[in-house]
Amino acid sequence: MSRLLSLSKPCSLRWRAQQSPRPWRPHILSYSTNQKDNGPSLSKPLLVRQRVHRGENTVWTVMQMQSPAFVEPSETLSQRGWTVDRQVINHQVNASTGAHVASASTAVKLSSPRSIANFLVSQVRDKLAMGFLPKGYPHSVTPDYTPYTIYSFLHSVSGTLTGTLSTQALLHALGMGAAAAAGLAATTNWIIKDGFGLLGGVIYAGATANRFDSSPKRYRFLAAVAIQVATLAELLTPLFPHLFVPMASVSNICKNIGWLAASATRASMHKGFSKEDNLGDVTAKAGAQATTAGLLGTGGGILLSWAFGTAPMSLMTIFVPLCAANMWFAYRANEAVVTRSINLERCELIMHDRVRHALNGHDAPPPRLPTPEHISAQEHFIFPYRSIFSTPLSLEPSLQRRLNSLSSPLNWQAFLSGSMFGSPGHKEEYRVLIVPGPTGGKKQHSIWTRFTSTAPSNSGVHVCCWYTENAKSEDMLKGFYHACVLRMLCESRTDMSEETRMHLVRQGYEVVERSFGDLMESLRAEGWELSHTHLGDRNARIDVGHST
Repeated sequence: MSRLLSLSKPCSLRWRAQQSPRPWRPHILSYSTNQKDNGPSLSKPLLVRQRVHRGENTVWTVMQMQSPAFVEPSETLSQRGWTVDRQVINHQVNASTGAHVASASTAVKLSSPRSIANFLVSQVRDKLAMGFLPKGYPHSVTPDYTPYTIYSFLHSVSGTLTGTLSTQALLHALGMGAAAAAGLAATTNWIIKDGFGLLGGVIYAGATANRFDSSPKRYRFLAAVAIQVATLAELLTPLFPHLFVPMASVSNICKNIGWLAASATRASMHKGFSKEDNLGDVTAKAGAQATTAGLLGTGGGILLSWAFGTAPMSLMTIFVPLCAANMWFAYRANEAVVTRSINLERCELIMHDRVRHALNGHDAPPPRLPTPEHISAQEHFIFPYRSIFSTPLSLEPSLQRRLNSLSSPLNWQAFLSGSMFGSPGHKEEYRVLIVPGPTGGKKQHSIWTRFTSTAPSNSGVHVCCWYTENAKSEDMLKGFYHACVLRMLCESRTDMSEETRMHLVRQGYEVVERSFGDLMESLRAEGWELSHTHLGDRNARIDVGHST
């Protein structure tokens, strides 16, 4: 006779995937399996509830494990489907605490055409917010950001309108006013190529999100490449006048991408340059330097055009060496920048030797951590970075497929409660898990399959790391360090049982407890910026508790 067994207190786990505006995904996880013992039958099954804050609404995705009347003993958790339901719940913000208040009693199921239409509208608003507003808006910015943005947007629109009128006047002054139709057509083509350029910049800004802060050197160099591609397209346009609109549009798209990336990364670099709360002064002087450089470049360009003529091929002979020099200067400028913040690549380079020393159990003092200057010299900002660990890592991935790798209720409870890390009263603000199989590609948010040219060599298992909602920078560093320890422990291991994987997590935690304190002291001593890290930029946090 089969018996339903689940955890005595179903664990509530909430997962937040922060995009923009600030979304939440809480899960209530429950596990049940067919057992042939005489243990107690527990009352409440486990659910997975995933919520996302989108503007004024909260969208819940509720996943419940199927509980058929008869289940074969050999059936695994992954073979049982999930029942998925979507609900929209209105929520308010507490004026005194700023906390979100949402109630399941106000749930509106997406069954009627009106509710479906409202849901689709909220989806469109969410996508627009991702492209136009900062991640986490409105919680990530001050209250004055909204009116400032509204009036700045209206200012830009009105300025563009006057600029369009002035463009038509310039074309008229150049002799195109003799034929009104020709002047209007030329103006229209000009506006179309500008419109495509602006649209390309908007799409790029939404897709890139906050990577400008974590990898400023990479995107600053990309900006230089994009601007030179735009210049090349403009130089070739006279050779193909019938392709003016597409070629000029490509040029404007590249220009807008380059200008956007250059301005965003320049702000991050200026912040790193400032030592005496003088960010404004550094930025102002950089603006003065850029203006002077622009004047010199404009004057030099006029002289070169006068000397060599304006024929496309003549200009091309000047462009090629100047473009090469421009890229070389951009490379050397980025190479000179010392980035003191910690992202995925820099953290791996910092921790690799220290992890190997900790696992070998040497009595000798650990090796000195590399300084920001040393890591900056090794940092990859032209070609994609290849992980120096052979085992893949997935930071804050989707929970469902990973948790399906656990078949034992005890292991579920140990993972959710964090008791695998030690005594029940010992609380860590992160969770790590060794999961069989490859990371799963883009849809599983694998950082190494998305941002590296070559996947790590050991694809038999991968390590997953999640941070809880209360995790601070030190907790994130500790979780990442624990994940790096596990990745090195999993080297040359491809086929491990569930108990072996759980044992390695506990073994790795013992190593972390012995060595993490010294690691943090060394990071501070070497001058690394620890107040904020870019190890959880996906921001899909979890919140572990018990349902009532």
